[in-house]
Amino acid sequence: MSVELTGPVVVGVDGSPPATVALRWAADEAALRGLPLKIAYVSEDPAPREGTSTEDVALTSAGHKVTDHAMAEVRELHPDITLTTQVLRDDPAHGLIRESETASMVVVGSRGHGGFHDLMLGSTSLQVAMHAKSAVAVVRPPATPEKAGIGAVGRIAVGVDGSPQSGTALAFAFDEAERRGCGITAVHAWMGPITTGAAGMPFVYDVDTLRDQEETVLDTALAGWRDRYPDIDVRLMTVETSAAAALTEQSMGALMVVVGCRGLGGFTGLLLGSVSQALIHHAGCPVVVAHRRDDHFTLS
Repeated sequence: MSVELTGPVVVGVDGSPPATVALRWAADEAALRGLPLKIAYVSEDPAPREGTSTEDVALTSAGHKVTDHAMAEVRELHPDITLTTQVLRDDPAHGLIRESETASMVVVGSRGHGGFHDLMLGSTSLQVAMHAKSAVAVVRPPATPEKAGIGAVGRIAVGVDGSPQSGTALAFAFDEAERRGCGITAVHAWMGPITTGAAGMPFVYDVDTLRDQEETVLDTALAGWRDRYPDIDVRLMTVETSAAAALTEQSMGALMVVVGCRGLGGFTGLLLGSVSQALIHHAGCPVVVAHRRDDHFTLS
């Protein structure tokens, strides 16, 4: 059983080492799914101009050099993959978001230069992650040796909170795990109420009851998935901590960590707050943000 994805895998390149790592990851993913790969270079100049200037020619020439080199590298890795290239003059975030309209996935590196300068440290990454129409993969460097064994090693970690968006993340994660022949660690993070009762006294709650309720959320979210993918090893993890801390820890040594674009509870405002920033800056593996669009993540 698989998730039907249409359109190419689009990868943003700029000639930097992190972009090259993203290129290789994107090529592997396209080959895994039997999809074409589109290599995109976006210049930093979004302003329209009339005619052709020397600067325009230089930008276009530089872009073609980068994409030609990237194409040659992919050919060595996957000689049978269908390849196209695109050199665009646009704001990098806007350019990649537009590409996502017809893509199965957009892949970017953790840093870059040129058209993707500080890609993962500023507005570009957040804009693409929030507004892309397809899944977005941020290819982070692997965890350091001292941390590589503390997470979902060799597995796919996926954030779950019971929302439709985390259901989209689960669909992507299960399909990816089936293709890669690996297991899944489904993570549900929760935190007890931080409130006070009468006269400012601490609010007393039953930790065991709350834990049982949160475990039910995870069990419910996973209902049916094990039947659909009976050969995948699934581990459920319910932890009393922040979503950012739980997912960052499980990312160490994982093949990837998958999250939905928004959520409830521990994942509220995922792409607007601490969870997204924590994963983008600290995850020990690629981060995939799964977006809902048409039937791209409909089980078939």
